[in-house]
Amino acid sequence: MATTEAKRVEPREPNCDMDMVLRLEQANLNCFPSLMAHHDGSWISRLSPGGSARRNNSLNFYDVQDDEDAESRLDAARVRFKRLDTPFNVRWTPLIPKEVNQVLEQRNFQRLDETLVLTRLIWGLGETDVPAGFKLSRVGLDEWIQIYAQVGGAQQSEPLSDAQQALYDVLSRVTVELIRLVLETDDGVPAAVLLGVVDGGLLGIFSVVTAEAFRRKGLAYTLMCEVQRLGAEGGAETSWLQVVADNSPALGLYTGMGYREAYAYHYCSAVQP
Repeated sequence: MATTEAKRVEPREPNCDMDMVLRLEQANLNCFPSLMAHHDGSWISRLSPGGSARRNNSLNFYDVQDDEDAESRLDAARVRFKRLDTPFNVRWTPLIPKEVNQVLEQRNFQRLDETLVLTRLIWGLGETDVPAGFKLSRVGLDEWIQIYAQVGGAQQSEPLSDAQQALYDVLSRVTVELIRLVLETDDGVPAAVLLGVVDGGLLGIFSVVTAEAFRRKGLAYTLMCEVQRLGAEGGAETSWLQVVADNSPALGLYTGMGYREAYAYHYCSAVQP
């Protein structure tokens, strides 16, 4: 889940349904709960010291009008992160108050790693067509995280990496429905994985990963179809996912399935510690 290379971006003027942005941002909280959270009005500092994912170690905003005393509140949040020896990242979404954005500009925060949030309505999905030579399963979290690690290149007996263990710990705290899917060859070789989270009428889709030896065989498409089918059975009407803006292959897959951009977000990091 961690970003491997920081890429600078320019903020865009929001052109989106702000009610939907709020719903999706709230769903993101439920899909990936942080270890700790501090609430300051509609500002939430999400903190998971030692965790690698910035979504769980960032300052987030949920009301564009909540900009009173922005500068002092930003300073207080930064002290809070420093106290826990955690890098201070501000998560920029269309919900960020204007005054906060101005302070970030004045202080020359770096804007990094643009990510697109895509959505589509779930409709007309029948039984999933599984490619010949593969089997599709819905598994428990312990089995899923081990297969997730193997799809990423780990050996079967190899312990989880710090990032994989952090992901397992996060998913263990999810209070809504998890859909953990794996595709294996008929003789049990892990080939691809996907994670879905059903939160009311929303289905979040994460960790769509295919092992290098099995790419370009339509496995990700198969998993996407199955998670939408199961999500619809669980009451979801809209599915959503996040993809790094310059990940052309993933964007091609998702837009080909009818996903369209709902909004974009990025991170703002202080230049000086």
